[in-house]
Amino acid sequence: MYTVKNFFKDTGKERSVQVSKREVLVTLCLATLLAALGVSAINMALPVLIDRFDVSFSDTQWITVAYMMSMTATLPIAGGVSDKLGRRKLFLMGGLVFTISTLCCAFSFNVWSLVFFRAIQGAGAAMFVAVSMAIASDVFNKTETGKVIGLLGSLSAVGTGMGPIVGGLIVEHLDWQAIFWIMVPIGLGIFLLAYRTLPENIVEQAVGGGNRLKKYLASASLFFSIIFYTLAIKPLGEGYSIINGIAIAISIIFGISLLYFRQREQPLRQGFTESSGKQIFIANLAGNFLVASSVMSSLIVGPFYLTLALGLDLFVAGLVMTAGSFMVAACSNLAGRAVDRFRSRGIVLLGLLIMISGALGMGLLTIEQGLGGYLAFSITVAIGYGTYLSTVNTLTMNSARAVIRGRISGLLGLSRSMGLLTGASLMSVIFVGVAPGVALQEMSSVQIADGLNAVYRLASALLVTALIIQLGSILVNHRRVKAQN
Repeated sequence: MYTVKNFFKDTGKERSVQVSKREVLVTLCLATLLAALGVSAINMALPVLIDRFDVSFSDTQWITVAYMMSMTATLPIAGGVSDKLGRRKLFLMGGLVFTISTLCCAFSFNVWSLVFFRAIQGAGAAMFVAVSMAIASDVFNKTETGKVIGLLGSLSAVGTGMGPIVGGLIVEHLDWQAIFWIMVPIGLGIFLLAYRTLPENIVEQAVGGGNRLKKYLASASLFFSIIFYTLAIKPLGEGYSIINGIAIAISIIFGISLLYFRQREQPLRQGFTESSGKQIFIANLAGNFLVASSVMSSLIVGPFYLTLALGLDLFVAGLVMTAGSFMVAACSNLAGRAVDRFRSRGIVLLGLLIMISGALGMGLLTIEQGLGGYLAFSITVAIGYGTYLSTVNTLTMNSARAVIRGRISGLLGLSRSMGLLTGASLMSVIFVGVAPGVALQEMSSVQIADGLNAVYRLASALLVTALIIQLGSILVNHRRVKAQN
């Protein structure tokens, strides 16, 4: 048993509470793995659902999009709520919502009822994902935080990569509902384990009625701004239409209302242990968005390139895709340990440089280079991504005071999720844009390779932008420190 300090609203003072670090870690790891499986495990069942529900491929895409969209929109709100309600309470609420909605998914009678319950499932997942890094930062000291956050990042990558394989095995031997049946007891077990092991943590006093109303309106504005943004970036057919333009306009309106209602809260402005913490945090959010947008390249175009251009069967293509996920997991864990020891932002730059080299290689990849060329460059990107992600999360959480860790954790997750959603849309449009009007199955190997190259050229540009932002924030911070001295 270990002692950690927690803040409580009734006294406004710290109390020492004994918790088992090992049990807390197991709880956070299982929750992270379950949320990641929830994203991708259902994907292998989509062809079955097209026949079962008699719907189009475009309709079934909403089964995945609804989960990610709801999760993305809920993340920042959940992070802020946890700083007021308590991380343990929000984690438990998320586990309960996720488990009940998962059970409802198994009983869905048509595609739109499944989409509805998947949206609720994504909101539940966001509740415990948003506070996982904050809980880890509360329970573990700064010399351990990097390893823990690195491990959580590793499990997220493993869960996302293993989801299609696990889902495919279940669908092949059972039925699509079994994917959700299996998640129900896992979700219930995580809820019970969290109830027994997680420490409570409440850090903010209640605000007055007027301010509270503005906070609620700001949260609602943020939620709907993200919802309409994700609706705007997803083409309804072959390309974008007037509907997407209307959706982005509504998103902007809610974004403006968010700025109007948002309060300049003192904890958020003074919530970092260093004077430059807020500026570095903003740079990390922008970097997370750009990097996540770029990594969607492999998830979007990889399966088509491997099966249609290189002629691999689905099982072998799945193994190739999984290799990258495991490499992200391994490097995320190693980078977490490295940042615990060296505490250097240079590791962030190293991760970005590795990613850029891999993306540039993919942008020049030819069919003649075969599977070996694809593996070499895609694994290079995965190594860089694992190094970058764990380091940025660890340094950001270590620089944040306990009073805002829930919000910081939620915003880090939001920036990544927004990037994934944006990248999924942009990469799809660019990939099929190399041969407009030609069905994907009718595209030649050369056209598919051209699409892959075009996608990774955009990914390279996004990564270079992220590198420039990080370098700029480091230089500004260096000048500030030099001026103070």
